[in-house]
Amino acid sequence: MKLRPPTDAEKIGRILVEKEMPIQEMITLWTDVFPTLVIWSTEEIRQHLTELFEFSEEESDTLIEKYENLLQSKVSPSKEMTSLPNLDKINPDLHPIINTLWEANSFLKRAEKCLDHSELLRYFYEGPENFEKTQFEKDDIKIQIQKVKDSINKKLTNYLDHSKEVAL
Repeated sequence: MKLRPPTDAEKIGRILVEKEMPIQEMITLWTDVFPTLVIWSTEEIRQHLTELFEFSEEESDTLIEKYENLLQSKVSPSKEMTSLPNLDKINPDLHPIINTLWEANSFLKRAEKCLDHSELLRYFYEGPENFEKTQFEKDDIKIQIQKVKDSINKKLTNYLDHSKEVAL
């Protein structure tokens, strides 16, 4: 017998009903309904809760209060940008290579974040064995991503250090 995955309204409703829910479980339920790939305003959240999920104004206020006090800092997407290195003193022939490596490193950081969000799809696996298998695969992918990032960082450091040596 296949179990039906809970609806988004049921997931958010659990946050409302359960008084002693662990914060990590709240984060998982919240981000499953309100993905962190989007920057949600309080008004957009309120609109979804009342119009889409049909919560009352009082229930919506309670959920938004929990969001603002417990969850917002933990589920808000990262708004920080990585600055590019100062290429003024570096050989112009290296600029395209360094920019490409820098962009690749930034892309890998985003890929790692996407892998973290894939855990939210566990409701769609037919059994715990399949979910565990994907967890191991995800961990292996993260290890491989880290190896590539280390390689990129090593190359970037070599290019930047080489340029400093040439400039001296």
